[in-house]
Amino acid sequence: MKALELNQEKELMIVDAPVPKVKQGWVLVKLRTAALNHREIWISQGLYPGLTLPCILGADGAGVVEEVGDGVSRDWLGKEVILYPAYDWGHDANVPLKTFRVLGMPDPGTMAEYILVPESSLFQKPPHLSWDEAAAIPVAGVTAWRALFVHGKIEAGSRILITGIGGGVAQAGLSLALAKGATVFVTSSSEHKISDAVSKGAEGGVNYKDEDWPSKLKELSGGIDMVLDSSPAKNLDDYFRFLNYGGRIVVYGSTGSRHTTLNISKFFLRHIQFIGTTMGSPKDFSDLLEFMESHEIQPEVYKSFGLSEGIEAFEELKKGDQIGKIVLRIE
Repeated sequence: MKALELNQEKELMIVDAPVPKVKQGWVLVKLRTAALNHREIWISQGLYPGLTLPCILGADGAGVVEEVGDGVSRDWLGKEVILYPAYDWGHDANVPLKTFRVLGMPDPGTMAEYILVPESSLFQKPPHLSWDEAAAIPVAGVTAWRALFVHGKIEAGSRILITGIGGGVAQAGLSLALAKGATVFVTSSSEHKISDAVSKGAEGGVNYKDEDWPSKLKELSGGIDMVLDSSPAKNLDDYFRFLNYGGRIVVYGSTGSRHTTLNISKFFLRHIQFIGTTMGSPKDFSDLLEFMESHEIQPEVYKSFGLSEGIEAFEELKKGDQIGKIVLRIE
């Protein structure tokens, strides 16, 4: 089979790899689409812990069940599925096991013609989604869902700030929050991305490169209940200028700075919560797909490439111009 592999020299290559052999409790999925995440770029740059190379990359994928192992219901055969993008969450809904890991390193990923996964990784593809849209969901969707609904306790009428609009999690968060009935504000360094979010239903946005953006956001929003945050400010005191009492900052990334400071007195006197999150459980994923199907939410797809164009797709992602996900169609 054809696959996009990162070799031991950290070079991306299209390779011929063996088709995985089915084993008990596992299924062989013929992939139709995969999608890119910044995680794959960090891996290719050697910035991800525990590198195990060579490895087929990719965590997001959708396809058709082609073969099932012993102990797996044959009802899955021929079914269109979306893959839960990780292994070993475990039985505690609050936190994953230490062995929790995302597809695509160290385990083989979705940027290939076939993948072998346990039956528990299979979820039926909502019929209203195209193959491109199905692949765009897993990592970004489950991360946004857990941040907003599990940690953020989002409700209809909540006033939400989504930072760094345009990226996969931010775009997923925008769609989910609007469907829940929240009022959404965004930040970006791109006026185009802010305008695009407003056209999709956001109330407004501010450019985070403006020195006084927290005050502008306070004036625009009247106060924020929750921040869906990919890039916390170096000084979280800035957030106190727009956060309501009891506000929540839910962080799923550190693209701006790995360190931040805050005024502890303001933090506890205002009953602020600072919550870290990443990915989500299989239950979160199931709830996400049910919510998306009931509200007919279609994830944002920026551009599609063929698997053989995978290296060009990575270069496109590195530009940072995209609004939504970049997808690989498996030829």
